[in-house]
Amino acid sequence: MPSDTAICGVPPLVFEPVTDVLTDLGESPVWDERRNALFWCDIPNGTVWQYSPLSGAVREIRFEGRTGSLGLCESGRLIVACERDLLLADPDTGVRVHLLTIEEDFAGRLNDGRVGPDGAFWVGSVADRPLAELPPVANLWRVTLDGARRMATGLKCSNGLAFARDGKTMMHSDSVAKWVGRQAFDSEDASLGPRTVICTPDEATGRPDGAAMDVDDLYWSAGVSAGVLNGFGLDGQLLRRVAVPVPHPTMPCFGGPDFRTLYLTSHRRGMSPAQIEQSPLSGRLLAARSERPGFAAPRFADGSAT
Repeated sequence: MPSDTAICGVPPLVFEPVTDVLTDLGESPVWDERRNALFWCDIPNGTVWQYSPLSGAVREIRFEGRTGSLGLCESGRLIVACERDLLLADPDTGVRVHLLTIEEDFAGRLNDGRVGPDGAFWVGSVADRPLAELPPVANLWRVTLDGARRMATGLKCSNGLAFARDGKTMMHSDSVAKWVGRQAFDSEDASLGPRTVICTPDEATGRPDGAAMDVDDLYWSAGVSAGVLNGFGLDGQLLRRVAVPVPHPTMPCFGGPDFRTLYLTSHRRGMSPAQIEQSPLSGRLLAARSERPGFAAPRFADGSAT
């Protein structure tokens, strides 16, 4: 199994905390190159955080409900998955517009989401059940201003959405069923090819949580059960494996002016006081300098901010 320090010519990734913010379940980091700021959410506390590296300023934006994920909009707003609702929120003015509500046949909420190269917000769901009891009833939705369309079903915990830089490949995972899948993607008509399961990471390898892709199409998956970031090729080969200073990393994101800063969220839910004392960075936002960069996130096609 590859280790980060064993790769010839590639400096190891060294993660350090960048803010004092503590989240219970940090997720969905997104770099906004217009504001030179990172947004991420704390799901159970209904919070979106904004961090500006140049000034070190941190802002808290509160919502009424669990904030599963977020994305950037063409207008400068954020699209935020809050419980089952999709909201368009202006982080500068505080103005929010309800876009739509996702109707599911089970008690639960929206989870991991990402804006695709088609300008739509792709977001999955998860039932309100303990992980070991999650039934395969969750869905993957494609959300536009015109409504929501179900694109996949039979999931336990939809996660790990990421699109290749050329927009022709979508990656998707299930954190509980423990698979990572690859699908051909057509941004013109938003059609998906058949899913190919490229790998099935176990608890020791790292159950696949949130993910990001770099310019080399390396799929960086947070191994939430193993305290690692796993770098998978599109064929599922494990090409990099990076130990991180938290036991439960949740999602990476490339950002900074050159997209060579690799941000990482994590969680501390269910950890005992002794475990937190042993891993005090749990729940913090971490960052490391990366040899290879990521790229700017697509933006949701929301038109003008009205």
